[in-house]
Amino acid sequence: MSALLQRLLTELSDPPAAFPGPSDVTAAGCGRQGAPLLLLGPPGSGKSGLLFMAAVLAAEEGAGPVIFLSREPLQEVPRGGKAARDPLTLKLIRFVYPPSLKELLQFFSTLHITPLSLSLIVVDGLERYLPSSCSPGDGALLCALMLDSVSYLRCGLVVSAVPNPGGSDGAFLAVERYFPSQCHLHHVTSPETEGRQFKISFLSPHLQWNLQVEQSGRLRISSSQGDNLSSTEATGNT
Repeated sequence: MSALLQRLLTELSDPPAAFPGPSDVTAAGCGRQGAPLLLLGPPGSGKSGLLFMAAVLAAEEGAGPVIFLSREPLQEVPRGGKAARDPLTLKLIRFVYPPSLKELLQFFSTLHITPLSLSLIVVDGLERYLPSSCSPGDGALLCALMLDSVSYLRCGLVVSAVPNPGGSDGAFLAVERYFPSQCHLHHVTSPETEGRQFKISFLSPHLQWNLQVEQSGRLRISSSQGDNLSSTEATGNT
């Protein structure tokens, strides 16, 4: 799944970023999309927008439908990438809004009976399902169930979360152990630009992009080698 997100960032970035190739798409037992990916970043870092555009890219590649899971609907539909996208692509993305951990567990526990041949499952805002009242066992159970489900279906999985929101003793303590493939959004302090700036980095391979979230919610992405951040038409708030 690192490869999918890297393809998206390569498409959105200006100047263009060099894409090294699908380093993890042949991981055993992970299907054509590669090993499940955990996207970690603080609130307001544009994670929802990036995940939505990754879902669109996966649906566009034609491997099968995409399921997008979140506690709440997206406030805005992000835009970006190629100048023209087929509006029918959105029909391949099924949006599901489980209201609590119980319903999310139930969703994944019954996913194996779905008649669909899925290409990707997206879970946006995992920390919203694991409040501080949950135990590390709750986090381990959810992660194990998600990974077992996508392994059975041989589809991709991308999960976003605010890192360790409940502290070291919360349910999130177990989450990172289940996702060795990770992408991190680190806040960068810069008084010279409006909005919020972040550095996007992958653990393996070591690649980086710059991300600026403007006050309007628009995302501006560039390769880390670029001198300036050039605007893309994309919005996302979390």
